[in-house]
Amino acid sequence: MQAVLALLSDNEFHSGEELGAALGVTRAAVWKKLKKLESIGVSVHSVKGRGYRLPSPLELLSEDSLRQHGVPDEVTIKLAFETESTNGDAKRCISQGTSLPALISVERQTQGKGRRGRQWESGVAKNITFSFVWRFENGPNVVEGLSLATGVAVARVLKKIGVPNPGLKWPNDVQVDGQKICGILLEMVADQDVCHVIIGIGLNVEMDSSVMKHVDQPWTDLVSRLKSRPSRNRILAELTKELIEVCKLFEEGHGMKHFQHHWQAYDVLFNQSVTVSTVSQQRHGIARGIDQKGALLLEEHGELVALHGGEISVRRV
Repeated sequence: MQAVLALLSDNEFHSGEELGAALGVTRAAVWKKLKKLESIGVSVHSVKGRGYRLPSPLELLSEDSLRQHGVPDEVTIKLAFETESTNGDAKRCISQGTSLPALISVERQTQGKGRRGRQWESGVAKNITFSFVWRFENGPNVVEGLSLATGVAVARVLKKIGVPNPGLKWPNDVQVDGQKICGILLEMVADQDVCHVIIGIGLNVEMDSSVMKHVDQPWTDLVSRLKSRPSRNRILAELTKELIEVCKLFEEGHGMKHFQHHWQAYDVLFNQSVTVSTVSQQRHGIARGIDQKGALLLEEHGELVALHGGEISVRRV
């Protein structure tokens, strides 16, 4: 299917005969491949006498393009058309001894997970879904607050490519004007003093509203926020470079303390009334930023309390 998408990515018409010749298959086999693409959510326009085309241009991920945009040679790049979960693939890379750091990305993720086990919707070849793997030699304590620092990295890239008003909602939602544009999910694989961290990121580039019909919160994408469609390869490369710098700083012992003020510059909850919900209770107060470990500072009855987990919702005033 990836080969068919690559041929159609220019948004021009291609006849079934032309596609078949390029792929080395019959026109009937081409038709079956196109039907399979449609079954996973890719719209293909068919016009008699002219052929097939996609409704808009499409950019597939490419290792050559990622390298041209600055992803260092020491980063292992693994690209595929489809997988269940890039975080799951990342765990296999760790167990198989793949050279790290590693970048794993796909055009379609079928069982991606967000925070609290929610499904992460990604569509096909329009958004960015990837995992970045880093090996920390100093144990799991060194990565405390890394998910928040990752949010800073994403916000910086969004600002760099021209997205106005990127914001961070504790602990790890990236928003634009109150609408979620990116999710972050970290997983650790620890073995004695060695800690492998998998940073999973899903960024909405051009999200189809039909894909998002089951999402129960406001969302947005880059195409809605920018004047022109951005390059997925460039964005993925910029994110990778930012994550390398973040992981290096944590590895050197700077940790969340270094990112505290950077994170608070993007804090969308600061000085707002919030409700912090956990499994056992709800707490109400005023959000006062984060501490040096990345905990939310909640002002309750005039006292500051540091909270290290929970689902946050902003109370409407």
